[in-house]
Amino acid sequence: MMMLVGGCSTRTPETPTSFGGEFIPPVSADIVLDNFIAAVNNVNTENYMLCLADATLRSPQPFRFEPSAEARARYQALYDTWSTDKERQSFLAMRSRIRDNRPLLSLFNRTETFSSPDLKIFSMDYELIVDHDLSLVPRTLTGTMVLELQREDSGQWSIARWIDARRAADTVESTWSLLKAQLSN
Repeated sequence: MMMLVGGCSTRTPETPTSFGGEFIPPVSADIVLDNFIAAVNNVNTENYMLCLADATLRSPQPFRFEPSAEARARYQALYDTWSTDKERQSFLAMRSRIRDNRPLLSLFNRTETFSSPDLKIFSMDYELIVDHDLSLVPRTLTGTMVLELQREDSGQWSIARWIDARRAADTVESTWSLLKAQLSN
């Protein structure tokens, strides 16, 4: 009888890049919005990134993020070079700074401002509650976002452009742009 003794051992499992959540193939612009909310609420980095246009792989145009005017004025150098890589880093940093509760993203007052077979533009208010450990950023972020969604060559949809702005009724800058900047510094 022959016994093999080898150097096989189990490895330490890697930390997952998400907390879960299902990604539905985005065959309509509305599904992209549903996937986007689910990805944020489940802190699912991969699904979050799948919601964004990726010109290197799938999309005719690259993803662009335009921060609120206040955040751009404070963090111009950062936002002048914003990219999908920085978007991923910011989302991963948010995930690492969460204390106890998962984020809660709510979108409301949604209006479709433009529609064509290959492009849809939505304007909506948002509230993002993030239980993070950053002292200079509010835990409740509010603003208005304009999302331009494009149809990819595959027929699926993604967010090509995201414009963030402070709501007129907000007296203090508390937009998502502020959180992204703090997480990226």
